[in-house]
Amino acid sequence: MAGAVGLTPAHLFLREATRDAHEAAEATPGMRLLLGGELDRAAYSALLQAQLALFRAWEAERRDWLAGLADWRHVSRATLIEADLCGSRFIGDSNSCGSRFIGDSALDNGAGFAATPIADESALTNAACWGELYVIEGSALGGRVIVRRLRELYPDLTHHYYAVGENAPTSWRHFQSLLDRALPDEASQEVAAHAAQRMFARFQQTLKDPAAHD
Repeated sequence: MAGAVGLTPAHLFLREATRDAHEAAEATPGMRLLLGGELDRAAYSALLQAQLALFRAWEAERRDWLAGLADWRHVSRATLIEADLCGSRFIGDSNSCGSRFIGDSALDNGAGFAATPIADESALTNAACWGELYVIEGSALGGRVIVRRLRELYPDLTHHYYAVGENAPTSWRHFQSLLDRALPDEASQEVAAHAAQRMFARFQQTLKDPAAHD
């Protein structure tokens, strides 16, 4: 029930439930090398291409759900990465950007939810989608730090993808309020948390050593 006494707001619940998964994604070799300025352009391109594959798969699967969000406009991360890759002339054809991605692109949203059943399958899917979106939109906050570093390392390149979070503080607060309304009970929050943990795991796979994507 929305507003249930003693229920932790969804954005706080997800923050705690995904803390370890979040830290693991941030500690990946790819992210460490990126922030340390140790990636050459080829490796940076490979890292962007791997993320492009992830977002293309997720946005294609969630297209209808995203289009149905009345109070939130999701900015396509795939489109931003394509602009960075093609605008920087890393590649000639954006359709080939994701060819180096390693990992399972299936979301498998039905797995792991048996302990907290939701009667309506559409409600389960909705909660899982919010959990996944929580990870993606939250990553925009960290992107503000990353894009400053990228502009130092690659001042002649475009950085649309990581710059998407530069106006994130106000947007993030709005997103948190929507998240709290969308996940009004313990069951939906747990479903969202499982989905968010899986999404962080996908990021962790994507942000591994860029050499592994060659």
